[in-house]
Amino acid sequence: MDHVERDEIAVKIYASYKDKIGRTAESEINSWNNSMNYMYKVLNTPAIPSESGIAIEYKIPASSRRIDFILSGLDEADRNNKK
Repeated sequence: MDHVERDEIAVKIYASYKDKIGRTAESEINSWNNSMNYMYKVLNTPAIPSESGIAIEYKIPASSRRIDFILSGLDEADRNNKK
């Protein structure tokens, strides 16, 4: 959330992505800027705990496919939510 507020989220994603996966196109960086600003608005609510985990561009093991955005955390009883 802080990285989005400081307009540095795409730079942070790119640095991590480059380290783990490799190069990417400028269009992907622009897409990250747009989608992360949107997700910031969705997540910026007291209903989503600040301790929630977020994975961006998660690579599916044994595949070349990626999941754009994953939100993880515990439910109201502090149990892993597997739904």
